[in-house]
Amino acid sequence: MACFTEISMSHEVMAMVKMVPRGQTACAAAYLTPKITEYLAGFTRGFDEGLMTNVRLDFMKSDGGLTPVNDFGGHQAILSGPAGGVVGYAKTSYRPSPGNEGANPMPVIGFDMGGTSTDVSRYDGTLELVFETTTAGVSIQAPQLDIHTVAAGGGSRLFLQNG
Repeated sequence: MACFTEISMSHEVMAMVKMVPRGQTACAAAYLTPKITEYLAGFTRGFDEGLMTNVRLDFMKSDGGLTPVNDFGGHQAILSGPAGGVVGYAKTSYRPSPGNEGANPMPVIGFDMGGTSTDVSRYDGTLELVFETTTAGVSIQAPQLDIHTVAAGGGSRLFLQNG
């Protein structure tokens, strides 16, 4: 008889109202967390033993924050890569209006095209968060940066058919 290797309780994963999205978030966490944990175990095996005890290893979450490697869950990883891009361009590209104190700084638009999707975001001096998103038809209740994903990247192909 098979046993579950990961059990996610919705009140621990994301203690927010709305039962259905919270349940979907717990299911996503239960499905993704073991895969991420397995990957991270392999990743950390590549380091010297002393390094893992003496150095802090954090991973980017979908909300643009960092979390310790042993506290990184599947529901936090949905947009962690694009969130890293937002934090990166926010730190390197955004410039408040220098020498012109009364002028409004110009927002920066992020455009991240990968192989299968394109992520678009905006930064105007603050990281904008959303607390519920739908990705691939699954509602996720977790703080995430406001990133819009289009399922059309560099490796995508579009076809036009009559009829």
